[in-house]
Amino acid sequence: MVALLVAFAFALGGFVQTIAGFGSALVAIPLATLVLSVRTAAPAQALIGFVVTLSVLHQNRHGLRWREAMRLIAGSIFGVPLGALVLKSFPSGIVTGCMGVMLMAYGLWLRRANMGMKESPQAAKQGWATALSAATVGWVAGILGGAYATDGPPLIIYGTYKRWPKATFKSVLQCCFLVNGVSMVVWHGANGLITAEVLHASMFALPGAVIGTLAGRYADRFIDHDRFQRLLRGLILLLGAVLFAEAFVAVG
Repeated sequence: MVALLVAFAFALGGFVQTIAGFGSALVAIPLATLVLSVRTAAPAQALIGFVVTLSVLHQNRHGLRWREAMRLIAGSIFGVPLGALVLKSFPSGIVTGCMGVMLMAYGLWLRRANMGMKESPQAAKQGWATALSAATVGWVAGILGGAYATDGPPLIIYGTYKRWPKATFKSVLQCCFLVNGVSMVVWHGANGLITAEVLHASMFALPGAVIGTLAGRYADRFIDHDRFQRLLRGLILLLGAVLFAEAFVAVG
C-alpha cells in the first residue's frame, strides 16, 4: 500500500508538471508524506525530479532564455545548502507544518494571480537591479528547494510578474529545477539525508514519475488548460491544509 501511494504521488506530480510546467514537488511531496516522513519524501523528490524536468525542458527548449535562467540559478545555489540544513536540523513536524503554511499561502496567491503570458515591456527591462532581484528570488527558491524540494513558488511568482511567453516560462523554470536538483542531491547527501529509506522510496517513485510524465505529454494536447490551472490551485490549497493539520496533530 505504501509503495502504491508513493508511485501514485510521483505519477500525479509528473503529470501536473508536464502540463503546467511546475507542480511536481508541490503535489508529490504532500501526498507522499501521508506514508513517509518529509525527510524521506523531499530527498526522493530531488533524486527523481530529473525525469520530469528533462522531459519538460526538451519540449520547451526553443523558448529558453539563458540570461534569465542564470540569474535565478546564481542565487539558488547559495540557498540550497541553507535549506538542506533546515531539513536536517529542525523537527519533522515543524518542517511539515511550515511547508503546509507555505502551500496554503501560495495556493491563495495563485487564485489571485494573473497567469497570462503576455510579456510586459517594463518587466522585460534588464540591468543590475533586475539581476539582483532575480538572484534574490533564486536564493529564496534555493532555500525552499533544500528544505522541501519545492523551489517552484518563488520562481513561478517571478515568472508571472515578468509575464514570459509560455515556452519561456516553462523552459526557464525547468533549467532552474535541473540545476537546483543537482545541488539538492549534493547537499542532501552531504547532510546524510539520502538514506536507505530514501533510495527504497525512490524505487517506487521512479516508475510513477515516468508514467505520469508520459501521460502528461499525451494529455497536454487535449486538456483545457484554464480549467486545469483552477483544479491545480485548489489541489495545492487542499494539500497545504492537510500537511498543516498533520503537523499540528503530530506536534500536539
